[in-house]
This record gives sequence, structure tokens and C-alpha cells, in this order.
Amino acid sequence: MILEIGSSIETFKTLTFRRGLNILLAERNETSQETDTRNGAGKSSVIQIVHFLLGGDKTADMFLRFPEIAGASFWGEFEFSGIRVRVRRDVSNSGVVYPDFPSGIPDGLMATTDILGLVKVQNDDWKAWLGHVAFGLPLERKKPPFNSPHAPTFRSLMGYFARRRENGGFQSATQFQKKQSESAQRIALSYLFGLDWTLAIDFEVLREDRQRQKAEDKRLKAKLDAKTNTISRIFSAMTAAEAEADAIRKDVSNFQVEQHFDELVSEADAEKAKLEKLAREAARLTTSLRHLKESLEQEIPADADAVGRVYSEAGINLPGSVSKRFDDVRIFHESVLANRRVHLGEELASVEARLGEVDVEKSIAANRRSAILRQLEGKGAFSDLAAMQQRLANKEEAFARLRAQFEDAQSLQTQKTKSKTVENSLLLRLQNDLAARSDTISEAVMAVHEARTALYADRWGAFEINALPSGPEFKVEIESGNSGGIANMEIFCFDYALYKVVSKRLGGLGFLIHDSHLFDPVDSRQKATALELGALLTAEVGGQYIALLNSDEFERLEFPEGFDARSHVLPVVLEDTPEGGLFGFRFG
Repeated sequence: MILEIGSSIETFKTLTFRRGLNILLAERNETSQETDTRNGAGKSSVIQIVHFLLGGDKTADMFLRFPEIAGASFWGEFEFSGIRVRVRRDVSNSGVVYPDFPSGIPDGLMATTDILGLVKVQNDDWKAWLGHVAFGLPLERKKPPFNSPHAPTFRSLMGYFARRRENGGFQSATQFQKKQSESAQRIALSYLFGLDWTLAIDFEVLREDRQRQKAEDKRLKAKLDAKTNTISRIFSAMTAAEAEADAIRKDVSNFQVEQHFDELVSEADAEKAKLEKLAREAARLTTSLRHLKESLEQEIPADADAVGRVYSEAGINLPGSVSKRFDDVRIFHESVLANRRVHLGEELASVEARLGEVDVEKSIAANRRSAILRQLEGKGAFSDLAAMQQRLANKEEAFARLRAQFEDAQSLQTQKTKSKTVENSLLLRLQNDLAARSDTISEAVMAVHEARTALYADRWGAFEINALPSGPEFKVEIESGNSGGIANMEIFCFDYALYKVVSKRLGGLGFLIHDSHLFDPVDSRQKATALELGALLTAEVGGQYIALLNSDEFERLEFPEGFDARSHVLPVVLEDTPEGGLFGFRFG
């Protein structure tokens, strides 16, 4: 609960709060246009100062960055779970807070004393203590489940009870600032509503694992082509690459280097060329030999008697001189034929002799070439070995790359399967948890119902906590219509229920603050009802409901008979003028 807010700034207007409903009004000047800090009366700055005093980062609130504030300090008096404390925090040394406990330093608070005798606490230790007394968080966070980086902290819970518009606090009921992730919302709300919040953490761990899987899947796909875009194709290519590497490796292991390899190869090539040349010569000689033999067979002596018989049969008797002439011709022809036979015989013998020589030379060349090839079998030059080894290295590299890709793909596939199994298990556990905590959920549902029916009796509405594959879903909904303030009143109903549940379960902060920005688009009747609901809520569970409103809007509100809203207005009224604002001056 907030008792008092003040500052070392002399013109700062100290604010004193009380139990129940507190209405802080701001008079709006007709010539001014309100912003959060520079030109406004300072309503939003009240919430920012509360955050600053309760461990908030000073960089999160713009007004703390102005030079006029640099040397200032702020102080506040609070009561948490019956423990009163007055705390001061300097803008220039925001890492330290100075708490003053009338009843003495409580157990568990890590405090020291400075040279002036003032009790001082590191801001982190201050937040840890606040989380302990307000929300039941342990002071020691080294043990599970609070040692998880996702575990709820004081600052991850406090924002729901003091939303800031400039941080996006009025955009969604379940989100009190823009940078608050969906998983952070689920963890915080599960804790505050009394659910098994460790399940929400497990869902977040699963989400992170799947994000890593997606990144790994994208990285793996970037290395693959159409031929290796599935795990089975990678395995096929890997198997083939391994076999090819083994074959080359075997060749390398059997490979022998022949020192004169190149010379022997040249000689073998020469012998081969010689064999080819001799073969061509043998073919020519064989053809010549066949022609010579055919010529010898065709050389037949002339038959002179055959001519005489032809004439005799014709009835012609040749004279003796003609017969003699035929004999002379026959003798001459036989002489020529004899000479040609001698010549053809000599040529035939020569061809046969050369053909025999060619056969011998072919045999010699073939034997030498065979001997060289036998000598070179399984051997090679150093350059051949190097080339073979390079091919082996290339194949081994390809195999290793494919094997790594296969192992990555196989691991990724296994992870995806496990993730699906984990998701199903978590979903079942969440469903069982929600069923087991139906009484707790019913309390929250009825709290939202109370606020919603008071604000919009004629509209359907609901508060749901659903079990989704991504984790618990918290959802408040009021049937929309022509009213533009429905979404804002969904936030009001949600905060109303959260404050009621947390106050009863954990004690809580003892306050709920709403800025006028929440009510800006809301109809007057709903504004008045919301203030009355705030008063009724604090009367039931204790603490404070603090509403920061513009006076002109407040004056137009019509409250039900018997509800004296004016009695809840704070005596300090802020004005939208340089001197009348919260700080008593304008920044900049």
C-alpha cells in the first residue's frame, strides 16, 4: 500500500494516500495539451515515480532523464504485508536504495550501512525483498524452479498493478508493457492466478528449442540441393560416396611407385606403335604374297599345236614355214615365261622371308611390351599417386560432409519428434492442472464476472484460461458494440480480478493504480461504476485503488445514490500549468 510520495525537489507536491479508493484530480488548462511529462500536470509521473521507488529502471521512464531531475531524489512510504518502510532512491545513484524500517530491518533483506549510518540496499536485493513480501517469491533463487531465467520476478509481476500508457500498458489486458513477451505474460499470470507456473516455463523452453530447431533446419537446408533435400537422399548420397572412397582407398593402398614409370610407359607406347606398324606391313606383305602366288598359277605356256588344229579343221593346210614360225614363237614364249617364273619365285621368296622377319619382330615387340606392362601392373608415377590421393581426399571430404549433414538431419528429426512428444505431454499436464485447480480458476472467473456485470449488465462477457499447445492462454472478453471503451474496460475487469485474487492468495502490493488514459474512451456511466467497483474491492480485500483523473471529467460523472465519490478525492489537486503540476515546473 502507498502511504506517501515525495521528492527532494522543493516545488514537488507531496502526495498522501489512504486506504480504499483514492482519486487524484488534475485541473486541465484550456491552452495546454497534456503529454506524459513535459506539458501535463504529472499524473502519469506519479505512476513512474512509484515504479522507480520499487526498483524500476530509470531509463524506462522519460522524465527521469531530464537534466532538471538529475540531482533529485524521490521517496515514498509504503506498507507491504504489515511492514512499513520509507524508501529513498537517488536519480544519480539509482543502483542503491535507502530503506528505513520503523520496526527494524526485516529478516532476509541484504542491507549495509554507509558512512553516514544510513541503511542502504542494492536495487537487486531491494527487488528480491519486495518480491518476497508482496508475492511470496523466495529470497534465495539458486534452487529450482526459481533459478530458471524465466522464473517470475518482482518486476515481472508488479507491472500489472501500475500500468504505464507510454510503455504500452493499455494495449492488452494480459500485457503491461510492449516488450513483455507472450511467454513472460503466461508465466507471470500463471503464478499470480495460482496455477502451475512451471508448466508455462516448460512451454517457453519448448518454444526456444523449436526456435533453435527452425534455425538449424534453415541452416541445414542452405547446404543441401535438390538431390539431397531429404534425410533418405542424404543417406543414399553418403552411402555412394563412402563406397567410392573405399574403392579409391583400396587402389591407393595397392599402388606401387615405379621410379622409371614415365620412361617405361614411353617405351611401351613405342613398342605398341611398332607393333601397329609391323601389323600394317604384314598385311601388305600378305596381300603381295597372295598376288604373286596367283600370278605364278596364271603363267601357262602358249599351245601352237592348237592353232594348227584349228586351221586343219577349217580345211586349211598351213605351209611348213608357218609351222616353223609357230615353233619359234613357242620357244620364245617359253623362255620368257621361264624368266618370269624365276623372277616371281625370287620375289615370292623375298616376301615370304620379310613376312617371317615381321612375325619375329612383332613377337619381340609384343613380348617387350607385355614385359613392360607386367612391370607397370599396380604401379605408377608419383604424380599418379598424388592425383589418386587427391581424388581420395575429395571423396572422403564429400563423404564426411554428407555424413555430418545426415547426422544433423537425423538429430533434427529426432528433436522434432521429441518436441512433439513433449508438447503433447505438456498439454496433457496443463489440462490436468487446470482441471485440478478449477476452484482457483472459478474465483478469477467470478471476479471478472462481478466487474463485467456491474459495468455492462446487458453484454455477454467471459474470462477464460485455456490449455493450448503453446501454453496457457488468459483471455478476457466483453461483447463489443458501438462503445469504443470496451477494450479498456476489459483491462479494468482483468486488473480488478487479478488484484482480488492476488490480495487474497499472496497479500500483493496492496494497491492498484489506473491512469486517466484507461478511462479516456469510456462512457461516463462506466467510469463512475469503475470508481465505485474500486471502492468496493478495497473494502472487501483491503489496500487501495488509486485513480488518476482529470477534474472536468470527474465533475461530469453521475454516481449512484449513497456513494460519496467526492470524499475519496485527495486534497492535493494537480494543475496543468508550470507551477501547478506535480513538480512545480516544466521540464526542458
